[in-house]
Amino acid sequence: MEDFLSEGKVEGKVYDKRTLMAIFKLMKRGIIKTLESTVKEGKESVVVAAKNKEGEWLAVKIYRVEHCDFKSMWKYLISDYRFERIRKSRWHVVINWAKREFKNMQIAYEAEVTCPKPISVYENVLVMSFIGEDGIPAPTLAQLENEELNWDEIYNQVKSEMIKLTKAGIIHTDLSAFNILYYDKAYIIDFSQGVTERHPLALHFLERDVKNINEFFRKKNVEIDETLFESLRRLIE
Repeated sequence: MEDFLSEGKVEGKVYDKRTLMAIFKLMKRGIIKTLESTVKEGKESVVVAAKNKEGEWLAVKIYRVEHCDFKSMWKYLISDYRFERIRKSRWHVVINWAKREFKNMQIAYEAEVTCPKPISVYENVLVMSFIGEDGIPAPTLAQLENEELNWDEIYNQVKSEMIKLTKAGIIHTDLSAFNILYYDKAYIIDFSQGVTERHPLALHFLERDVKNINEFFRKKNVEIDETLFESLRRLIE
């Protein structure tokens, strides 16, 4: 592990001791063989392109324990009946946040939502299938804003994904052109803030998701489904 980090493929300062041990555990389990390169870096998490023993690409999302928005994560977790009884410590909040994203992604994937396949989660490290090619991630819809694509077709697909996700009882809460990858079709990503239909603000979050999506596609001169929110609302009421 130390030899790998010294190669400079992935910035070593990302990893504290616990994170290194979590990655090592996933390697021992045969889930990850090598970490290749950082593909996305944010304040709270880093996404790294990796490979398994078959040479297939993986996306490894590593939550930064020291830089997480503890108060925001705690607020979301205690409002989720699946994670009510957790210890109020930074480490336990972060590892349960990773578990929660993994669980949300599992539900989405099993509902046939087009999204990365969840593979494993251990501590603050989440492993999923890689959307892209040769370690280069697919662009987001926001990054393709000026491209000539069949935006009507993409909008209809995104609506279909939202219907499947809502039927499965999950509200994304942060759905926008920045959280949808495009690789021959649209892939929904980043389920970290997703809530269940039982959340007291579920309808508010759902309406916000619909507004964000409709506003983006309206700029593409797509005919917007003005009844989308009402159609989705009926699925959870």
